[in-house]
Amino acid sequence: MIKNIIFDFGSTIIDNEGVDLIIDAALKRNMDPEHAQKMEKVHKIAAQVQNGEIPLGDFLRSSFQLTNVTQDDIRTVTSLLANKISDQVLDTISGLQQRGKNIFVFSSNFEEVVRPVTTSLDIPSENVFANQLLYDNEGKVIGFNENNPLFLSVGKVFLAEQLRIEGVLDERTAVVGNSHTDLAIRKSNNATMFVYYSTQNTMGDIKGQADFVVDRFDQLMPLFCTNEELSNETAEAYAVAINGKQIVTPHIILLENIHKNAFEQLSHQDFTVELFKSAWSEQEICEKAIDAHALGIRSKTRITRKHFECLSNLWAIGAYCIGTNQIDLHAASNAGIPVFNAPYSNTRSVAEIVAGEIIMLMRRVFEKSSAAHQGRWLKSAQGCNEVRGKTVGIIGYGHIGSQVSVLLEVLGMSVIFHDIVDILPLGNAQKAASLDDLLQRSDVVTLHVPDTELTRGMIGTNELKKFKSGSFLINSSRGQVVDLDALAHAIKSNHLAGAAVDVYPEEPSHPDDTFQSPLQGLNNVILTPHIGGSTEEAQINIAHYVSTKLKNFLLTGSTIGAVNFPEVDLARVEGTHRILHIHRNVPGVLAKINSVLSRRNVNIEGQILQTRGEIGYLLVDIDRHVSDHVLDLLRHISETIKTRKIV
Repeated sequence: MIKNIIFDFGSTIIDNEGVDLIIDAALKRNMDPEHAQKMEKVHKIAAQVQNGEIPLGDFLRSSFQLTNVTQDDIRTVTSLLANKISDQVLDTISGLQQRGKNIFVFSSNFEEVVRPVTTSLDIPSENVFANQLLYDNEGKVIGFNENNPLFLSVGKVFLAEQLRIEGVLDERTAVVGNSHTDLAIRKSNNATMFVYYSTQNTMGDIKGQADFVVDRFDQLMPLFCTNEELSNETAEAYAVAINGKQIVTPHIILLENIHKNAFEQLSHQDFTVELFKSAWSEQEICEKAIDAHALGIRSKTRITRKHFECLSNLWAIGAYCIGTNQIDLHAASNAGIPVFNAPYSNTRSVAEIVAGEIIMLMRRVFEKSSAAHQGRWLKSAQGCNEVRGKTVGIIGYGHIGSQVSVLLEVLGMSVIFHDIVDILPLGNAQKAASLDDLLQRSDVVTLHVPDTELTRGMIGTNELKKFKSGSFLINSSRGQVVDLDALAHAIKSNHLAGAAVDVYPEEPSHPDDTFQSPLQGLNNVILTPHIGGSTEEAQINIAHYVSTKLKNFLLTGSTIGAVNFPEVDLARVEGTHRILHIHRNVPGVLAKINSVLSRRNVNIEGQILQTRGEIGYLLVDIDRHVSDHVLDLLRHISETIKTRKIV
């Protein structure tokens, strides 16, 4: 329980730093022609002080050297501040004091400015500490009391230590502010909690080291008070004022003509679902999906870091396809957004088209079919072969590659494969000694690799030269893997007898867009428009799998199957609300969470926490009557990325 609260003065109890107001008033009185330039200098130096880059004393000396400051300037500022104390500050300070909290003010500003404000807030005089100005007989400021501890950058820590020695402060102390001097009180163990508060400044390093972060003064009340200290009416009022949101119905946008089963499955959950046929540009997504809680895409839509900055309501992404290279997964996880895909749902469809293409290429079926359409009769066995007894080399022996292996063995082909991962072969397949070994031995080479730095451009001019003369290449993996100009040259020179390509470096976004490739017009070359996994069965499987993952996350917080997130699942406890807390995975977060829950006397019905890389993910089931308070307190933990409540 917090008993003592130390407040900074500038940008905390008042909206400004105070010193800048004094200098501004003096410059105006003196009608200084360099008013704007000098104030800019004051603000720049003030920021350096708050970040701990220069000593406080240097800032005060530099600022007061810019102009002549008098008692009249001080009175002007004091009068101005007396009328600028917000109702939130008045009510919160009063409310904390009524509940037995001891309020202290440690300020680098001056007593003449600070004390009139603290007096109006009924803060005891002996609890207020500030710097002191020195004047000459005419009321002109001539210096500072440099013996005052607060004149030094370490002054707040010194004061806190002295008050602890005297027994005025104890371990039940919190500090509220936004500068490194406030943080230093916490880091020196003179306070058990540092709350970063500011409506103006965004100091990432200081903010990131805080225990809690708030941007409204009234958010401090439930942070420092227990359930017993807050009446039910008061607690409810603060929860409404802070949260300001009702439970919303998830809004889901599905792009790229995702199978209608996805729309139907998600709509049955009473979600608001919209289905669109085409992909959207980066700007279109930012503009049209601003209210979306979940986004469903396929391979054409690109999701970038910009989207996670502009889509503040986004909770999850469903990739209705196998790959996720079209999504910035690192940016997604850092934004607290899990991504779900369907890694196995179209495996069979791709394997079947590859098997069919091998037969079509080796029998030169497409070449003869085109001739027949043109009225020519190419009834010849020249260059046509059975697949039985031939060797197929599979590059990438994962879920698709291994299933291709099984199908082709049934057709009588010998299978060799290459993979950077040590994988147990199926059937009679054998691992090639190296990639070069595979290229030199294979009658057909088929690619089934992801789009990574290692695989981009892995089949180029040098690799194609190592292929057996008269062999074939099939690419149903990723468009950047093969150099298509080099492949076209290998076919034109008759080094390769043909190819089948389903993926390309650049693919049209819309059906009406023109498709161009250096392989167009070449004999015995099969070009398909990225349809390897495009079967009704595959699309139904994908629609069901990804939609189920999205539904489970939206309804329960389950992230099983997420490609970029800690995988968590927890059975629901009847009569509870579930809180989802996504945070940066750094030491001490769990302690803060447990501190929040214990101070609110929260009875936990169920809880699970998992981490992955930089991200931590907590699911906690608690009594529904206190869920709003807990949600708000967890939201203010400085490491928090995203929070959500499920009823």
